[in-house]
Amino acid sequence: MHIKRSAWIFIVAVAAVVAGAIWYLRGREESPQPKEVVIRGIDDYLSGLTSKGFAGSVLLEDNGVVLLDKGYGQGITTATGFDIGSLVKPFTAVAILKLESRGKLHRSDPISRFFPSAPPDKARITVQQLLEHTSGLPDIVDAASKPLAYAPDYDYEPVSRDEMVRRAMNAKLLSAPGAKSQYSNTGYSLLGAVVEIASGEPYEQFVRETIFVPAGMSRTGYLGPGWKSSELAAGYQHGQRWGTPLDHRWLSDGPSWNLRANGGMLSTTADLAKWIHALDGDKLLTAAEKGALFALYVHRNKRGARTMGAAGSNDIFDACYLWYVHEHRLLVMLTNSDKWRAEEMVPDLAKRMRRIAS
Repeated sequence: MHIKRSAWIFIVAVAAVVAGAIWYLRGREESPQPKEVVIRGIDDYLSGLTSKGFAGSVLLEDNGVVLLDKGYGQGITTATGFDIGSLVKPFTAVAILKLESRGKLHRSDPISRFFPSAPPDKARITVQQLLEHTSGLPDIVDAASKPLAYAPDYDYEPVSRDEMVRRAMNAKLLSAPGAKSQYSNTGYSLLGAVVEIASGEPYEQFVRETIFVPAGMSRTGYLGPGWKSSELAAGYQHGQRWGTPLDHRWLSDGPSWNLRANGGMLSTTADLAKWIHALDGDKLLTAAEKGALFALYVHRNKRGARTMGAAGSNDIFDACYLWYVHEHRLLVMLTNSDKWRAEEMVPDLAKRMRRIAS
């Protein structure tokens, strides 16, 4: 298509005006503002979304000071519990590191140490590869040990630990162990089984003793906190009420092993903040344990800032935290609808928080 020179001049002129306007507005957006102005703007923004169906709990901290701690939407308070999905995985990783410190295992151990009947293709998978998602195991598998597409109801199929291990050992690897990074909930469920075998304790009990109690996290867990369905946010999918996790079938000692150790715990924004505070201090982890955990979960973002970000979802509930390790900033958000995903909203809130004048 040919465009006359006069049209090109007009287009270039308009583009220049638009670019200038974007530059001006971006400069205004990113110019430092008083803390109170920024937080009020965030609060007004989130409050405005409630008329569109948004609901969730949000906690924002800067340099150890809580700037916003609030529930949004009908019936949501700061004490409301949410399914935190894969935010459980770092707890499982810490449990493994604690067992290593106690001489109960080594991350270099092949899983055949814990599962003697592991077939040859799985026997040489290491604990470290499970932690790093490089085991080659599928994300999730069904009773026929075939990879499945994820669906929320899968989490509540009543699967025991032994059955989960059987499915994992019979599943076809997607790649050779250590060859490729592929996200695997199954791998973290196996780590939960390793925790039980190596410690001689139920997974939740060990995690509670070694992490939650030292960190002061009284409202995080499966059965430990004694949650009631009325204390939890109800989930919504496609505009329909899905209910709380406790409205769906659990085993007598917690959720299905499709979910155990890889997701599905219940928590609050305040308890998740306590988790980060514990990681920031020296009461929970030794220097060696912290170094190993950070190697797994702390990365540098595009600005070069070291961050620990975690997100988890069952396609209904969505949980996310973003911790700026050296900038001492923390954002925690929990949502309960497939229409509003915390992991998609937190980066925008982080950008807004960067406007706070130092």
